[in-house]
Amino acid sequence: MTGTTMAALMAVAEKMAPLKDAESWDNVGLLVGDPDQIIRRVLLTIDHTPVVQREAEALHCDAVVAYHPPLFSAVKRITAGTVYFDALRKGMAVYCFHTALDVAPGGTNDVLADVLDLKHRVPLRRPAGADLQDPRGMGRLGDVTPQTLETLAGTLKAALGLSALLVAGPTARTVQRVAVCAGSCGEFLDDALKANVDVFVTGELRHHDALKAATRGLTVVATLHSNSERLVLPRVRDRLMVELPALEVLLAREDRDPFVVV
Repeated sequence: MTGTTMAALMAVAEKMAPLKDAESWDNVGLLVGDPDQIIRRVLLTIDHTPVVQREAEALHCDAVVAYHPPLFSAVKRITAGTVYFDALRKGMAVYCFHTALDVAPGGTNDVLADVLDLKHRVPLRRPAGADLQDPRGMGRLGDVTPQTLETLAGTLKAALGLSALLVAGPTARTVQRVAVCAGSCGEFLDDALKANVDVFVTGELRHHDALKAATRGLTVVATLHSNSERLVLPRVRDRLMVELPALEVLLAREDRDPFVVV
């Protein structure tokens, strides 16, 4: 395998999810490494945890592309016991998408909307100054074929590989108008309420936000945080492999939500 450069991967990633569209508080892009580095094998993951780092090392990966940034707040020391120390020691680059991929057309939120076959979809919240034709934005809003909540929940569980979901609010209802927002989306609850949706599908919601939704007659379906995001990884893999055929792109087997249902 001849490989490519980290810069080439970054260029494709930028086309998929421009970094300028990430939230201002976020930490995205190349977090560890050298753009001129030759890379042959990449591991995709939602969370770059120590166990995922060990998996990347065992697979002889040259880079990790993570959804969540392993480096977020300011770091004053880089010492053993952190994934970025291990990545540096192994000469492994680390790139992060996070909210840039949430906003992007075809990104995290569109993949979640695709699970439900959300029609007439628009962003739940567009970037400041964006016009009504702009497909970018946080969350997605649209319509599904009228169905029971049980049917919608079954579709989500099957697509996300889950045995259970968290539900707050009315359960005996017909669902048609739906909003989806991957990850932790309490700040977008008011957008969903304003849009008068039947169901708000998200990764997680705080207790008092769930109470607020239920009181207003909105049903919230929560998958747990990263379960709402992980389905985007195969789409990222396919795009990278099409545009960079000299690159091998793998999905992390050790990447999973920290919570389990017992």
